Order: sequence, then C-alpha cells, then structure tokens
Amino acid sequence: MLKAVKDQEEAIIKHRHEILLCGQEQGVSAACKKYRISRTLYYRWHKRFDEQGLAGLKDQVRHFVPPNKSALAVEQAVLDAIVSFPDYGPQSIAWLLEEQDLKISSSGVYNIMRRHELNHKPARKHYSRKISTAKQQSAAAELEVRPDRAPEPAQLTVGECWLAWTVERGYQPGIGNLYQYAVVDLISGVACARLYTKKNADCALDLLLGVAIPMGNELLMQPGWIMTPHQVEYTTGRIHSSHLYTSKLREMNIKQVIWEEKNNLYSKTVQVFNQKSGAYLESLLELADSFDVIKDGFQQFVRDYNLELPLGYGKNSHKTPMEIVVDAKGPGVTLPLWSYVNRKY
Repeated sequence: MLKAVKDQEEAIIKHRHEILLCGQEQGVSAACKKYRISRTLYYRWHKRFDEQGLAGLKDQVRHFVPPNKSALAVEQAVLDAIVSFPDYGPQSIAWLLEEQDLKISSSGVYNIMRRHELNHKPARKHYSRKISTAKQQSAAAELEVRPDRAPEPAQLTVGECWLAWTVERGYQPGIGNLYQYAVVDLISGVACARLYTKKNADCALDLLLGVAIPMGNELLMQPGWIMTPHQVEYTTGRIHSSHLYTSKLREMNIKQVIWEEKNNLYSKTVQVFNQKSGAYLESLLELADSFDVIKDGFQQFVRDYNLELPLGYGKNSHKTPMEIVVDAKGPGVTLPLWSYVNRKY
C-alpha cells in the first residue's frame, strides 16, 4: 500500500517536471495548451520547483480547510468546471480545481463524471451547452431587473461594485501623453491599474479583461455594477447608443452606472487612489528613461498599494485592501501568482 502511494507521488512529480521542461523548451503558452493547465498553475509549480527542487512538485498539504471543501461542494465544482471546459478530461479538471485549493484526484473526478453520465466528451459538451444556456437566460433576466443605480455603499459587500476611470498624467518626452486607467473595488479598495499612451475603449477593456476580471475571479469578487464617468473610452454619453465597453459589460451581465463627477458619492475612493498613484508616478517619471521602466515601476506600486498600504479612509482605514478582502472572503483567498510578476502589455 505504501509503495503504491509512493509510486503515485513519484508519477505526479515526474509529470509536473515534464510540463515545466516543456515550458522551457517550447514556451509557457505552448506547454499550458498542450497539457491543458492555466499559466497561473504553471507558474505556481515553477515557483515551488525553484524553491524546493523536485520535492516542491509534490501535492501540497493545506494548513487550512476552505469552508467550501465539503464533498457536495467539490462535486459541484467538478460540474461547474465541466460546463466551462467540456473538452477537459479527469486529470485536467483535477489540475484546474487545484488552483482553487480543492484537492481531488483524477479518479475522483472520473467517478463524479460517471455518476452524472458525463464520462464521454459528447455528453459533457451537451451538458455544457444546456447549463450555459440556462445560466445565460437567468443572468439576462437578473440584469433586466437589477436597478440602474448601484446601491448605497452601506448596502454593498466586497466585490459587488467597481469603479473604472481614466486620469491624464501629462506629456512625457519621447513617450507622449500618459493616461492612467484604473479599476478599483468600492468597498475593499483593491485596485488594478495600468499606463497607456492612448485614450480609448481598447485600453479600458485591456485593463478590465486582462487584469481586473481575472483577478476578481481569483478573489471571489464578481461585480454586479461597474461605475464609469462620462469619458469617451467608457460611454457615448447618449441614451440607447452602442459602445464597445458597455456592450462587453452587458455580455458579462454587469450593469454599467454612469456617475457625475461633480456629485459623486464614491469620490473618496477615486480621490485617494489618484493621489497615491500620482505621487508615486511623479517621482518615478523623474528617474525612468523608458516607457517599459515606467510601466514596470507602476506595476510595483499597484502591488504595494494592495498589499502594504493602509486604505486610509472608512471603517477599515487601518487595513490594506487585501486584508479587507481576506476578512470578507476567508484566509484561502490570495492574489494570483501572476499579479506578483511584471507583465508586458
């Protein structure tokens, strides 16, 4: 029995090491696509391998038990994963759930699939289409009845309402005009922000879809509302007029609320982030000699803002944004590994 356990552990280590080697030889994207894992999971294994060698590729013992780790919840997580990834087999689903700190073996996944008659790919695809259609219809109905105005802050919880806006940061020789795009959770203050040289919907969506939404998923934050100002990158400013940003929010079943800056109940969140980011950026621009260096430095500021700097206002003024999220969502919630690494954009 012990030998069988040891053999299984060695097989897991060998397979994960094989994936890391594939990433080194063919690139991370190619390896993740080939083995059907996410980049987040790849980099998590890579970090553990760098720190501990092959021993770091063993299954990790969790020192906490997430509240959602009951047998029924794990089974539902498997079914939810099948809806999103019907092409995935038992091993890929097991790896996917590992990212959510849900430990289940590939055989365990297979047993759940078989119990629901989903152990064949055509059945999983049919199930995925059926459940996805039902969810879309339900979400569309919910979106229609959701009020156009976001609730008062006292009625909101962490992750329910985000603010998105753009600030012009002036002209930088050799680079051009700098624009700071930000998406900040109203209650916790958790922020995503990037610098661009253009002011348009493409840049606003790049931040939203490339950083904010993936991070929100990791932190168990799915917004019902996103508040935006009357800026051309977010809205046409005309009723019943189509806009790229608005259309994308609707696809994700998020209600867009336009706020008036001169009469904004949520101005403190915007004001504080603009002040802190502006002060950092001012000192950064004095020393940096390229746009890449500026962007890398600004990414470091955003990490420090989320992890190190107290919010400075409200009932949680003494806590950092991430501490507020952990208090609300539980100790198993952490920033994704990629958020600690400077990413090219």
